[in-house]
Amino acid sequence: MAWLGLLLALAGSFQVGCTQASRERLLTPAPVYPSVIRPLDGSLGSVILVQERLKFVVLDYTLSSPPAPGSFLELLRGTNRVGRLRLTRWTATTTAAADIVEGSPQVGDLARPE
Repeated sequence: MAWLGLLLALAGSFQVGCTQASRERLLTPAPVYPSVIRPLDGSLGSVILVQERLKFVVLDYTLSSPPAPGSFLELLRGTNRVGRLRLTRWTATTTAAADIVEGSPQVGDLARPE
């Protein structure tokens, strides 16, 4: 009978320890990830070259189709709007040139239609 009591006491303490550990695991907050803005029409270009002196950028549209020449684009760095561009022409099927209307773009910024 003493063994049965000892066994039940050990099983009870083990169960409390497991419950406490699982509660702590459940209460840890989820990691915070930066939000990504994706346009609905799928036209999202990435700045691959900046020419500050001549006020133009080259955009890469490898994963999407470029918008029509003459359209205005907003320039995004992360989730912040940092400038405005005007698409002048396509230089190939996946790249396009755009004039800098406002802001100071950097390589890696994203451009999407307004």
